[in-house]
Amino acid sequence: MNIEDIQKKIAKMQFQIRTLGETVDHLQHPIESLILSMDWNEEDIDLAQDIFERYDTDLQAGKPVNWHAFEKELEHAFKIGYQTVKSIILAFWRNHQWTDVCHGYAMS
Repeated sequence: MNIEDIQKKIAKMQFQIRTLGETVDHLQHPIESLILSMDWNEEDIDLAQDIFERYDTDLQAGKPVNWHAFEKELEHAFKIGYQTVKSIILAFWRNHQWTDVCHGYAMS
């Protein structure tokens, strides 16, 4: 099998995975849907979790939270815009994760 055949097979599998990803119900499986739609790997989801955890820790400690900095940190970490930040927030909210952070951001 030559490199061109391998590339075609990889492209085919990527298409098939994207197609399968579109069938994942974002309401029942919000994080899985987020991972597939954002084309994230394990490090990406870990990074998102770390960012949310830092802000959750501040909230739990009663520290003031700069929600603009939170938004910008997500935008910078994933090279995304505001609308995609909202998608990440909604995915965690729907998954009942980091709900205090999600609520705080939404109220800001």
